[in-house]
Amino acid sequence: MARLLRGAEEVFRERGYEGASVSAICRRVGAAQGTFYLYFASKEEVYVRLVEELQKRLLACLRGARVGADPIRRLLRAYSALLDGVVENAGLVQVLREAEFVGPEIPMRFYATLCAELTQVVQAGVAAGSFRDLDPEVVAYGILGAVLFLSLRFVMWGEGEVPAGARRVGADFIRSGIADRRVPLPPWSPRGEVPTQAGPGAPVARDLEGGEATRQALLRAAERAFGQAGFHKATVSTITYLAGVGQGTFYLHFPSKVAIFNELVREISREFRRRQSLAVAPQPDRRLAEVEGLRSFFQWVRDHPGAYRIVREAEFVDEGVGKWYYTRLAQGYVRGLSEAMDRGEIRRCDPEALAYVLLGVAHLSGQRWALWEGARRPPEEVLRSLGEFVLWGVEPLGRR
Repeated sequence: MARLLRGAEEVFRERGYEGASVSAICRRVGAAQGTFYLYFASKEEVYVRLVEELQKRLLACLRGARVGADPIRRLLRAYSALLDGVVENAGLVQVLREAEFVGPEIPMRFYATLCAELTQVVQAGVAAGSFRDLDPEVVAYGILGAVLFLSLRFVMWGEGEVPAGARRVGADFIRSGIADRRVPLPPWSPRGEVPTQAGPGAPVARDLEGGEATRQALLRAAERAFGQAGFHKATVSTITYLAGVGQGTFYLHFPSKVAIFNELVREISREFRRRQSLAVAPQPDRRLAEVEGLRSFFQWVRDHPGAYRIVREAEFVDEGVGKWYYTRLAQGYVRGLSEAMDRGEIRRCDPEALAYVLLGVAHLSGQRWALWEGARRPPEEVLRSLGEFVLWGVEPLGRR
């Protein structure tokens, strides 16, 4: 069975879940399909077994770090152990990252199990008065999100290891947040305009005619089809039916289903960044802008769950465009953070590492508190705890 699991990990990592098959797994390890079915009922079952194995290994890392009396050291050891576990099991982590497109209950359970361990550590720190009075679960999801995106940048897309400097950025963030306390926070400004009526990938409203109108109709139809069914289950015929055009017209504008998907990711990226810029524009300080950006992001996830699914699925459809989406977001983050560091608003550190920490915090928190919770608004206390954690970390200000 262990040989089949290793082969399945390799095949899922190389081909993705949809591209993998029982026959491919068996060929990889030189086993008959009958042997596979002695242990597993289906491709999905072996996939879930791999997720369970990763969960077991990462839980062991977290539990092994829960030693010592000082809460902050315990929490930072847990963070470091989790990073080590992710690096050591990078192949399984890459397999896991596609889990939500196999079944959303799989990542929900996986992340909840890991965060329960982190939550206990944070709860102990809050109870002892060593941590700020924050929601421990909110902090736990933030930490796990930071770990996942540091590993995405430096392990999956980098040299296979998270550099010491980037690890330190994550640890300092957990402890002290992003804010430089030497510069007082200005008064909070009114929230910026957050457009909600247009589709998330729609261009700025203008009169469209002829071929451009048809192209936009195809993109809006693709957004609905991919957002509801996912890339692999959506078809060109569904897109053209929703757009009210023939399949021949589709191929006049896009050479393939992948091509329209990639164009849609780029449009969603442009519109999302425009929306976020409008939302944070009234804030005179980057620290306040970060908190307002979280609120706007949560609203976007609730308003446009289909668009959010599309950009999350992108790297499993076309690795290049998926990487482009997050890299483009990070580049804008790096510029803004660097300028804020020069103004003394944000603590001086590696802005790229901090950008991926913040992207990870927003990503996993958005899934937990805005997407998986359904359409209801996340409670304000969640945003309060998350905003305070991002700004100041877990340690009380007077202890630094």
